[in-house]
This record gives sequence, C-alpha cells and structure tokens, in this order.
Amino acid sequence: MVFPEYTEHPTPATVQTNQSEEKGQNKRKGKKTDSSVPKRSKKNDSRRKDGSPDDWAGANNERSPLPAPPRISLRDLMEAETKLVFGDEQDITHKSLASTATQLMCQAAEIGGPPSGPNLSFLPQTDKWLDVALQDANSYYQQKKYATAASRFTAALELCSKGTVFEKPFNADYEDICKVVSFVESRIVACYLRMKRPNPALLHCYRSIQLNPICFQNHLRQAMAYRLLGNPCEAVRGAMIADYIYWLSGGNNRHISKLIKLYWQGLLEAALSMEKNFSVVFTPWSGKPSINIIDKMEEAFRKLHPAFTDYIFTDPRGGHLLPQTTDWSQPSSTKSYFLTLGFRTRNDGDFLHKLLHRRSPTFTGQRSPFTPPSYRDLEMMFEIQGKKILPVLDFIKCTKLSVGFSQGSGIIERLQYASVLGQLNRFREHMHVLQYTLAELAVAPYLQDISPSDTELLLALMADTMDTLEGKRPDQERVWNAMQKVEAVKEMLYQIEETYLKKKALRATRQQKAKEKKALKKLSLRSPTTPPQGQLNEVTDPQPSHPIRVLICCSGLSFSDLLCLALLRLQLLLLRLCSAKDSGLTHLKHTLTALLVHLSHGWDHPGPLSSKSGELWNTLT
Repeated sequence: MVFPEYTEHPTPATVQTNQSEEKGQNKRKGKKTDSSVPKRSKKNDSRRKDGSPDDWAGANNERSPLPAPPRISLRDLMEAETKLVFGDEQDITHKSLASTATQLMCQAAEIGGPPSGPNLSFLPQTDKWLDVALQDANSYYQQKKYATAASRFTAALELCSKGTVFEKPFNADYEDICKVVSFVESRIVACYLRMKRPNPALLHCYRSIQLNPICFQNHLRQAMAYRLLGNPCEAVRGAMIADYIYWLSGGNNRHISKLIKLYWQGLLEAALSMEKNFSVVFTPWSGKPSINIIDKMEEAFRKLHPAFTDYIFTDPRGGHLLPQTTDWSQPSSTKSYFLTLGFRTRNDGDFLHKLLHRRSPTFTGQRSPFTPPSYRDLEMMFEIQGKKILPVLDFIKCTKLSVGFSQGSGIIERLQYASVLGQLNRFREHMHVLQYTLAELAVAPYLQDISPSDTELLLALMADTMDTLEGKRPDQERVWNAMQKVEAVKEMLYQIEETYLKKKALRATRQQKAKEKKALKKLSLRSPTTPPQGQLNEVTDPQPSHPIRVLICCSGLSFSDLLCLALLRLQLLLLRLCSAKDSGLTHLKHTLTALLVHLSHGWDHPGPLSSKSGELWNTLT
C-alpha cells in the first residue's frame, strides 16, 4: 500500500500553531516584509533538512508532495470580503420590491456575475407601504447614515411581521414571504457590518439564514460577523458553506467562486494561526483508513510537531475539505482529507477519546443524571463546554461540510450548552446560541443526505429550539436534555463496568498471591528428609536462628523428646522469673524438675536418643 503524502495547507500548521515561538524573532528583527510575496522561513528550511515532511513523503511515495501555497495577505482578504459582502449595493429607485431586490442581489457592478441571492422578480406585487419604507431606508444607506438606515429597515421588518408584505396577503406563499423577510434582515445586517457592530449583525444573520438558507451571501455576511468577533473557525465554516451554496444554487461564474475560495483560505489561515493549544495536519486519503494507516499518520505528526504530542486525535470519519483542492462541479477532482490534532496537554483533548470508543458520547461532565445539577456544577459545565469542548468541536467541523446531528457533531453539545446558559440566567448568550443552532439546522438538509431517522431528529430539534425561544415549555422536556440523560446513564454504566472489571482483575491477582503464599507455607513446614518430588532437598527454615529449632531439626527426636524439651524450656523461663524467696514458684520449679527426671528415666528408646536427650538435659540444666 502506498502511503499518501502529508501536506499542511492552506498553510503549514507548524508555522501557524507555533507562531508564538517566532514572534520573538520577528520583534528582534523589526523589519517589514511584503506579505503578498511568499518567502521561505528558516523554520521551514530546518524542517526540510530533517527529512520531513517533504523528504519523508517522497521516500514513501512516487508522487511529489503538494507545495504549501502562499499565504493570503490581510489586504487581499479584506478586498475579497468587501466585494463579496457589499458588492450588491446599488441605488434603489424602483417602486417594486421585486426590481429593488433584483438590483440589490446583483453583483455586476463590481464582480460581474449573476444574481447572488434569491430571484425576487417573480414574486407577487409587494405592499406599497413596505415598498416606501424600503426606499426610505435605502436612501439613508446610500448617504452612509447607517444607524438611521438600520432603524428604517427595522421599521420595514415590523411591517412584515404585521402581515404587510404583499398586496394580496391571503394568496401569498410562505416561501415567498420568507424570501422577502430574509432580504430585509440582510439589509439590517449590512448596516450593522458597516458600523462594525458584529453582535447585532450576527443575530440578524441567523434569522436571514433561517428564512432563506440557500442565499450564499447570507453565509458570507455571517462569516464577516464572526471574523469581526474574533471567531475564525465559524467564519471558515460560513465561507465554505457559501461556496457550496453558490454552486448548488446554479452559480457558474468562476471569478466569484475563486473569490469565495480565496476568502475561505484566508479565514482558514487565520483560524490556524490563532490556535495555541493544538496543532493540525491534513492527510489526503479516500475511503476508510485502517488502524495501521492511522498509526502512521500519528507517527508522522509526532515528527512534524514534537511539542504537540501529549495527546493525538485522528478523526476517523474523514471528509474534511480544503479550498485549494475543492471543485464542487467536479467531485472526482475534489480531495478529501483526514484531520489529525495534537495537543500540548492531554487534558485539553482527552475528551475526544469518547468519539472513538462511544457510540453516542456525552461531554457535559454532569455527576448524577437523576438529580438536577447544583449551581457549582452548572458553572463547571459552563467552563468545560464553553472553553474546552466547543472550541475543539468547532475547529473539527469548520472544514467539514456534513457533520450530522448526533453527539460529537457540535449541534447537540451546543444545545446542551444553551440549557446551561439558561439555568445560569445568561439570557443574551442563551438566545444567541439557540438562534445559531436554528440556522445550522435550517441549512443542514442542503449540505448532506439525511436518512428518515435523521429527518425525525432534525424536525424534533427545530421544533424544540423554536419552543425554547418562545418560552412555551420548560427546558427539561427538550430532545437534547433527554439525550443528555440517556447518555449520562450509559456513561454511568460504562464506569460501573470499568470499575467491576478492575476489581475483578485485582481480586484474581490477590487470590493468585494467596495461593502462592499458602503453597510456600506448606513447603516450609514439610520435613527436610522427605522433600516433595521435583523439589530440592534444601528447605529454607523460616527461623533458622532459633536455638531450640536448630537442636530439634539436628537431633531428630521423638514426641517424648519434644515434650521433654518443651517442659525444659518452661523451667528455664521460670528460673529467670522466680526468686529464691518465692515459695510458690520454687515449689513449681521442683515439681517440673521431678517430672523431667521421670520422663528422662521412662523413655521408650534408650541408647542414642536417650543419650542425646541426656546431653541436652545436662547442657540446659
């Protein structure tokens, strides 16, 4: 099997994740460099001298390794963002929303392409009051009075909420109404982005995507809002979805597609450069890799990033995409990658172990699934989920189009995080998380094939999310909370099983040691003249230094001899304790002496034994 080459594009992960190590060198140099001209760094040169990754890949593969593309400069990134997000702004002078929206959604003025959003020219005639409100709002927008324009667009949105959308509202279709309302929301987003206010802009982005998820510019605006908030991972995912939705909706302008991919690549580089706790390597591979291939991937990662090897995780599902090798119109030429993450400390990524060994993992950290968590437990769950789990899951899915709805995808975890925020009375964050999740669920059917069971779960999640936003039912009855309880019970059973197996192994070890100790004790009590078969004649005495034991073992006395020696030992003890003036102990001493004399004259075996016993008697008395 030919092992694939390892590549770290859109930009080398080592350079980006270890950027903090190079900052000191750049500060000492104090030289300005042109970011548009790619230069080879000393770090990359030293890495190539060691034979990795290029030499290592060439030794195992006849194909030449993929070169790292030049980095996208901030200037190019901002220019692409301006053209994509604000390239549809033209003067609105028409009287109908249909023609107005057609002009607003056209990018011919700057980037030259087809309508980038929904074609509203086929919609019914809009209400005249709504048309007047939109024209008034747009006039302020053209004058760059963005705050006033946002308030006017908000007034137009209120007219839509009251049913003032079309002249014949009873004949209007639901999808047509959603397109118009989504258009108004997108104009509010543009106003807030012009004012550099990403928080309110992001909230209206969610709503515009929920109402019209196949408008690719809605996703581009969301990406810009996330970039302004300093969340490049979600910005990367927004740009990737925008590129795919543009192709899915029939966009065939190569210039627009290349511009979106350029924006996507620049955001991905920014996401990699901001990660300090882990490093990443993308490995091109098709199909499901074996365990040996995954081991080779991780071994190559250790050579590339020795500082991030405390815990290594390889996503076994694959399916990660990079902008340089993605062409939606030609699926055969689109490369799929496996993602390998390496963490500085094991504690930052060990929760990913459950993705490999649990069918439905849970990461909440709740101690007991049957009792409501305390306030301290809620704070602990807030810290773990918000700062440890969700950032890693967001990075894993930022280069993956199809993520699903199960545990580990990030959607269920974010909804559970929203429940924690609600219990902590963080209502603003709670609302933002629910709106984000609802937008993700709205666009999910366009990004992946959904099975009937996934369809039921999707509908249940969307219904419960809407009910939570409206405050209809208590939070404990939600689908994600029920899943959390079930998975917490499974996790408890897993822990009980692991504890039982550990105790069973410990008990078996203790029993084996007890058997060995018992056998050794029996062996030590046996006579040295009759050793067991297969054993040496030499038996180690437990207490070889005891004088009476030495005499008994060396003399070979009978039972009478042993009794005599025992009484003799007792007499010696009495001699040490008693005093000549104590008549009671003196009488006992004479009695024992007489008994010993009687036993010495009454031995059944005179001769050698009697002589030995007599010698012992004479020696000890």
